[in-house]
Amino acid sequence: MIRNIIAGAVMAWACAGVASADVTVAPAGAFSASGKLAMKKGAIPVSCHTTFNGQVSEQGAIRVTEVIFGGMNPLCKSIKALALPWQGQVDHPGRLTVDDMQVKVRVPLLGGVCGPGPVSLVWGNTDGSATFDAVTLGPDCAMDGTMVTSPQVDIRAAGRSAETVRHPGASQDAS
Repeated sequence: MIRNIIAGAVMAWACAGVASADVTVAPAGAFSASGKLAMKKGAIPVSCHTTFNGQVSEQGAIRVTEVIFGGMNPLCKSIKALALPWQGQVDHPGRLTVDDMQVKVRVPLLGGVCGPGPVSLVWGNTDGSATFDAVTLGPDCAMDGTMVTSPQVDIRAAGRSAETVRHPGASQDAS
């Protein structure tokens, strides 16, 4: 009986990082997603070139291990990702969620911590991009921007080919 309980606990732990959506992600493995991210902490807006590095499984489990905020604005160097790695998952082929995103803006008087909290992103298969579309992260942060993946990641419903997802209006030959 104890052996069955231990086996069940090991299986539950092993499956904890598996995404629940019925999707296929290719290529699975390491990714980098970069682009311009407009972030606002309270009354402080700043746009930074931002890079998210991490891994994604074939089933859609996401793990962000590094976030780099850079660019010409000196305030970008005051933003730091906290509590990495961040976990997440593909919810369906058009949306993904990072469950525990948290950042710190180190600016006297107006800075502070945003998050932790879930952040939902719009996924675009055409260019392998994740878009922060008026995303909020408590208590007073907002983000907009599109990050393009490298290598280009393709997310589709399990059992559907990448060609079907990328060209949904195309007719298929029934020969």
